Amino acid sequence: MKVKWSRDFSIKNMQLDKQHELIFEITNLANDLALKIQENNTQYKDDLKQILAKLFQYIKIHFKNEEKFMESIDFPLIEEHKKSHQILVEKTKELLEHSDNIVKMSQELSILTKDWILDHFANEDLWIANFTKKALHLQEIHYTLEQYIKLKSIKQDLRAEKTHDYICNCSLRIHAVPQTIHQELVSKENTLKCEKCGQILVHLDYFDLNQNFEKFNAIFEDALQNHHFTTQKNDMGGGIDEFSSKNLRNFQSF
Repeated sequence: MKVKWSRDFSIKNMQLDKQHELIFEITNLANDLALKIQENNTQYKDDLKQILAKLFQYIKIHFKNEEKFMESIDFPLIEEHKKSHQILVEKTKELLEHSDNIVKMSQELSILTKDWILDHFANEDLWIANFTKKALHLQEIHYTLEQYIKLKSIKQDLRAEKTHDYICNCSLRIHAVPQTIHQELVSKENTLKCEKCGQILVHLDYFDLNQNFEKFNAIFEDALQNHHFTTQKNDMGGGIDEFSSKNLRNFQSF
């Protein structure tokens, strides 16, 4: 699956953003060639070696630029970030050393590009962007639910997964969180925020409905009078589900 760079991946530095965009293009091209080789199209092996060598040289330059930027803003997690850079450089170097076994190299490259883009450029680098505009919250996932679903879908299809209902501070709004992301939020005690109200999403199983009955009852009465019953789903198997009449009856039974 190709991953296109977008503003969602921006770290608020034009030079580094442009470098990231180019790296995305190179890794997508390398991954396409790797998949063709795995389909026995070995005529692409020389092209793949050249692309991988180019990628190896470019990321070393980019990582030095990024580390200089982190130093200039006194980024508190710079040492951890440098270690991630070192690991990625070593992994890419190891791939080049397997160039005699082109099939093995292509298989490992397919895995690396997905992990690389998802776990580093689309995750770890976002800490830099968030540090430049606000204090870091180490347990917050700095994406909206919709963005995070798209990122997770790089590795696996979430559309068929069971979803869990989460709420925020928005009136009559339920967020449908796929099982994989729900497990991550629970096991790692991470948090996601609503892109509209900015509040942390709370799993309905943990929400004290009795304690908040009066607030919900007032919201539901307003919804009944104004017929606010619509449903919205995104195409990735999760997203936002506005309360239906059935939802209201279920909640009023508490």
